[in-house]
Amino acid sequence: MTPYHEVFIPIMLLGGLIAGALSVVAGRKPGCLLPGLLLLIGVIAFWVALFIGSDMGYRAWQSMPDPPDEAFSDASALGALVFGWFPAGLFCAIVFGVVRIVRALSRWVNQDIDSNDEPPRNVIETGNPYQSP
Repeated sequence: MTPYHEVFIPIMLLGGLIAGALSVVAGRKPGCLLPGLLLLIGVIAFWVALFIGSDMGYRAWQSMPDPPDEAFSDASALGALVFGWFPAGLFCAIVFGVVRIVRALSRWVNQDIDSNDEPPRNVIETGNPYQSP
């Protein structure tokens, strides 16, 4: 394992864990605003981890004694900065979608529990209180 991987993998795992946790929470929350905000924060966390992990990994690899030529082809750090939103968004969207599908399936399977409630009896029609008889 190269020094690049020794630095990149822990940083990327931390970013992926944060992004995954935020996507799971977003998938469990109802509505649109809060889940969207959590997904955006998750995408940014993944994106930052990808860029910082790649940049620091190349720096560690280049600082070793007699580094190979591959250590100086650090275009992936720039690629992670420019295009890192795509894998970050894809990862968060997949986690979010799986959580929403599981939540929808669990509601669909357990819909019989709610339908066993008896309807209310002796419903009194009160009419419109502001309308004269």
